[in-house]
Amino acid sequence: MISKLVQIVFLSLAASSTYCYDINTYNADYGVYVGDLSSPETDISGQVFIVNATTLQIFNLTFSPSQQDLYFWLDTKDVPTREGIKAHTFEYGITPLGSFPEDNDRVVVHVPEKHRIDEFKSFSIYSFKTDKSMASVVFPENVKIPKSVKLSTEFSGKRYQLRSGPLYVIDRRTIKVYGFTFEGNKAPKTYFYAGRGASVSYSSGVKVAIRGKDEKEISEISENYRGGKDIILELPENYDIFHIDWISVYCYKYRVNFGSVLVPTDDTLVNLPPYVPSIKKNTDGKPMARGVLKGSAERTNFTFQLGDVEHIKNLNGNLRSPKYVWHVNSVMSPDLYLMRNVTYNFNVEGGREKMIPELYNPLYIGDDENGGFSELSQNEAERVTIHSPGLIESNTGPLCIWMHNKDKAANEPDTYLECDGWPEDVHSFAFTPNETTPSVLYYNSGNNFNMGGRIFIVDELPENIADSAEVPYSREKWHTLALSRQRADKVNGGKATLAAVFLIIVTIILA
Repeated sequence: MISKLVQIVFLSLAASSTYCYDINTYNADYGVYVGDLSSPETDISGQVFIVNATTLQIFNLTFSPSQQDLYFWLDTKDVPTREGIKAHTFEYGITPLGSFPEDNDRVVVHVPEKHRIDEFKSFSIYSFKTDKSMASVVFPENVKIPKSVKLSTEFSGKRYQLRSGPLYVIDRRTIKVYGFTFEGNKAPKTYFYAGRGASVSYSSGVKVAIRGKDEKEISEISENYRGGKDIILELPENYDIFHIDWISVYCYKYRVNFGSVLVPTDDTLVNLPPYVPSIKKNTDGKPMARGVLKGSAERTNFTFQLGDVEHIKNLNGNLRSPKYVWHVNSVMSPDLYLMRNVTYNFNVEGGREKMIPELYNPLYIGDDENGGFSELSQNEAERVTIHSPGLIESNTGPLCIWMHNKDKAANEPDTYLECDGWPEDVHSFAFTPNETTPSVLYYNSGNNFNMGGRIFIVDELPENIADSAEVPYSREKWHTLALSRQRADKVNGGKATLAAVFLIIVTIILA
């Protein structure tokens, strides 16, 4: 009887914690409710709300990934297809989804750049490789989308050159000020201030933070703003735009209002986007330090190999980091500076064995930061411009991995190179940037995400940036199992067997 009572209480509590809203209705705290993620074949669930034209949020998400290629997915059809596109999160970017922290009360999902939610009909958790939706929700017809609001007044004052462009209320707690001008370096002890009442007063206001500047505590406005900078204000936790009547640039020391704007009291602010707390990057792990390699007359060859990054946590601030990243001339994911009208040779040694996806890495140069071209939908791939020659899948070579020398002697390097294959099997391609080449490109893996780095195309190499030190190694004396074999083993069967053995051994060691 007691256990039955406990069960009833538990179910009641669970039911009370679930959101219950009508489809396509607005809630000031969560946004517009569009439905529940659901599927008869999985235990995935969650309530989906539209925050604004480019953002969704999911509450009560129940999701334990059972496979490696699941994505948040947007599609122009009711039933998800390969023609859709990935939606990204802070935690995983556009890489395959993994588990979310248990303390996440919401998952925030962003629409890719240059798209809007009202372009799509469905949102899902989708397997790209199997072309199967694991759970989905169909957007209602004429879906309501919360919108930011422009205020009718701007900052203007007689002291310290105070003025601004328009102010937009982005959401309930966030206001963007365009073209803010103020001689903060001359004004005494001045803050952004917000409060209630018919006029600005010291006793009815509270200091307001500037995003990106006041992360830990609110500091005075001490910078000389010259009008070329937009700033974003964040109201304190217990305040929102519906509970203030004015926003002021306020002298705290002498209690003087240098200039203020009024918050409308009519229905102008109805259907504002809800406030979504910003997610802080995890700083527990060592951040990834980018090296630099400059393509000078003495350095026109760049060799791309793999490197283990398990010792670096939260690469790019995400929960999921790639198993390997490109090491270029032994330097981990460096920025490359290449000169226009100079031909550079790119040597590829990232593995060509498709049996183990992490060890199959065709190299390509493109304008997409995240890479993984073969994992893009047709819609996504059409937006990428490839600048390396030939087919991406042809730019593969033998497998070389930079390993950490855990038991090294005092005079030995921290890393050494482990390769499978033969030096003459390395695939190379030439790359010659010219006057029409974009100033920023990216080198990446065609099969895996977030492995690459930036390429800056310049007319002259920067003198104030130092080159990273390369780890020397001999291409004729690879640290490899292949050297234990006779040259006669270089027949197709022998090479295939050797590659398979090496891949199995490396996989077991690094698992």
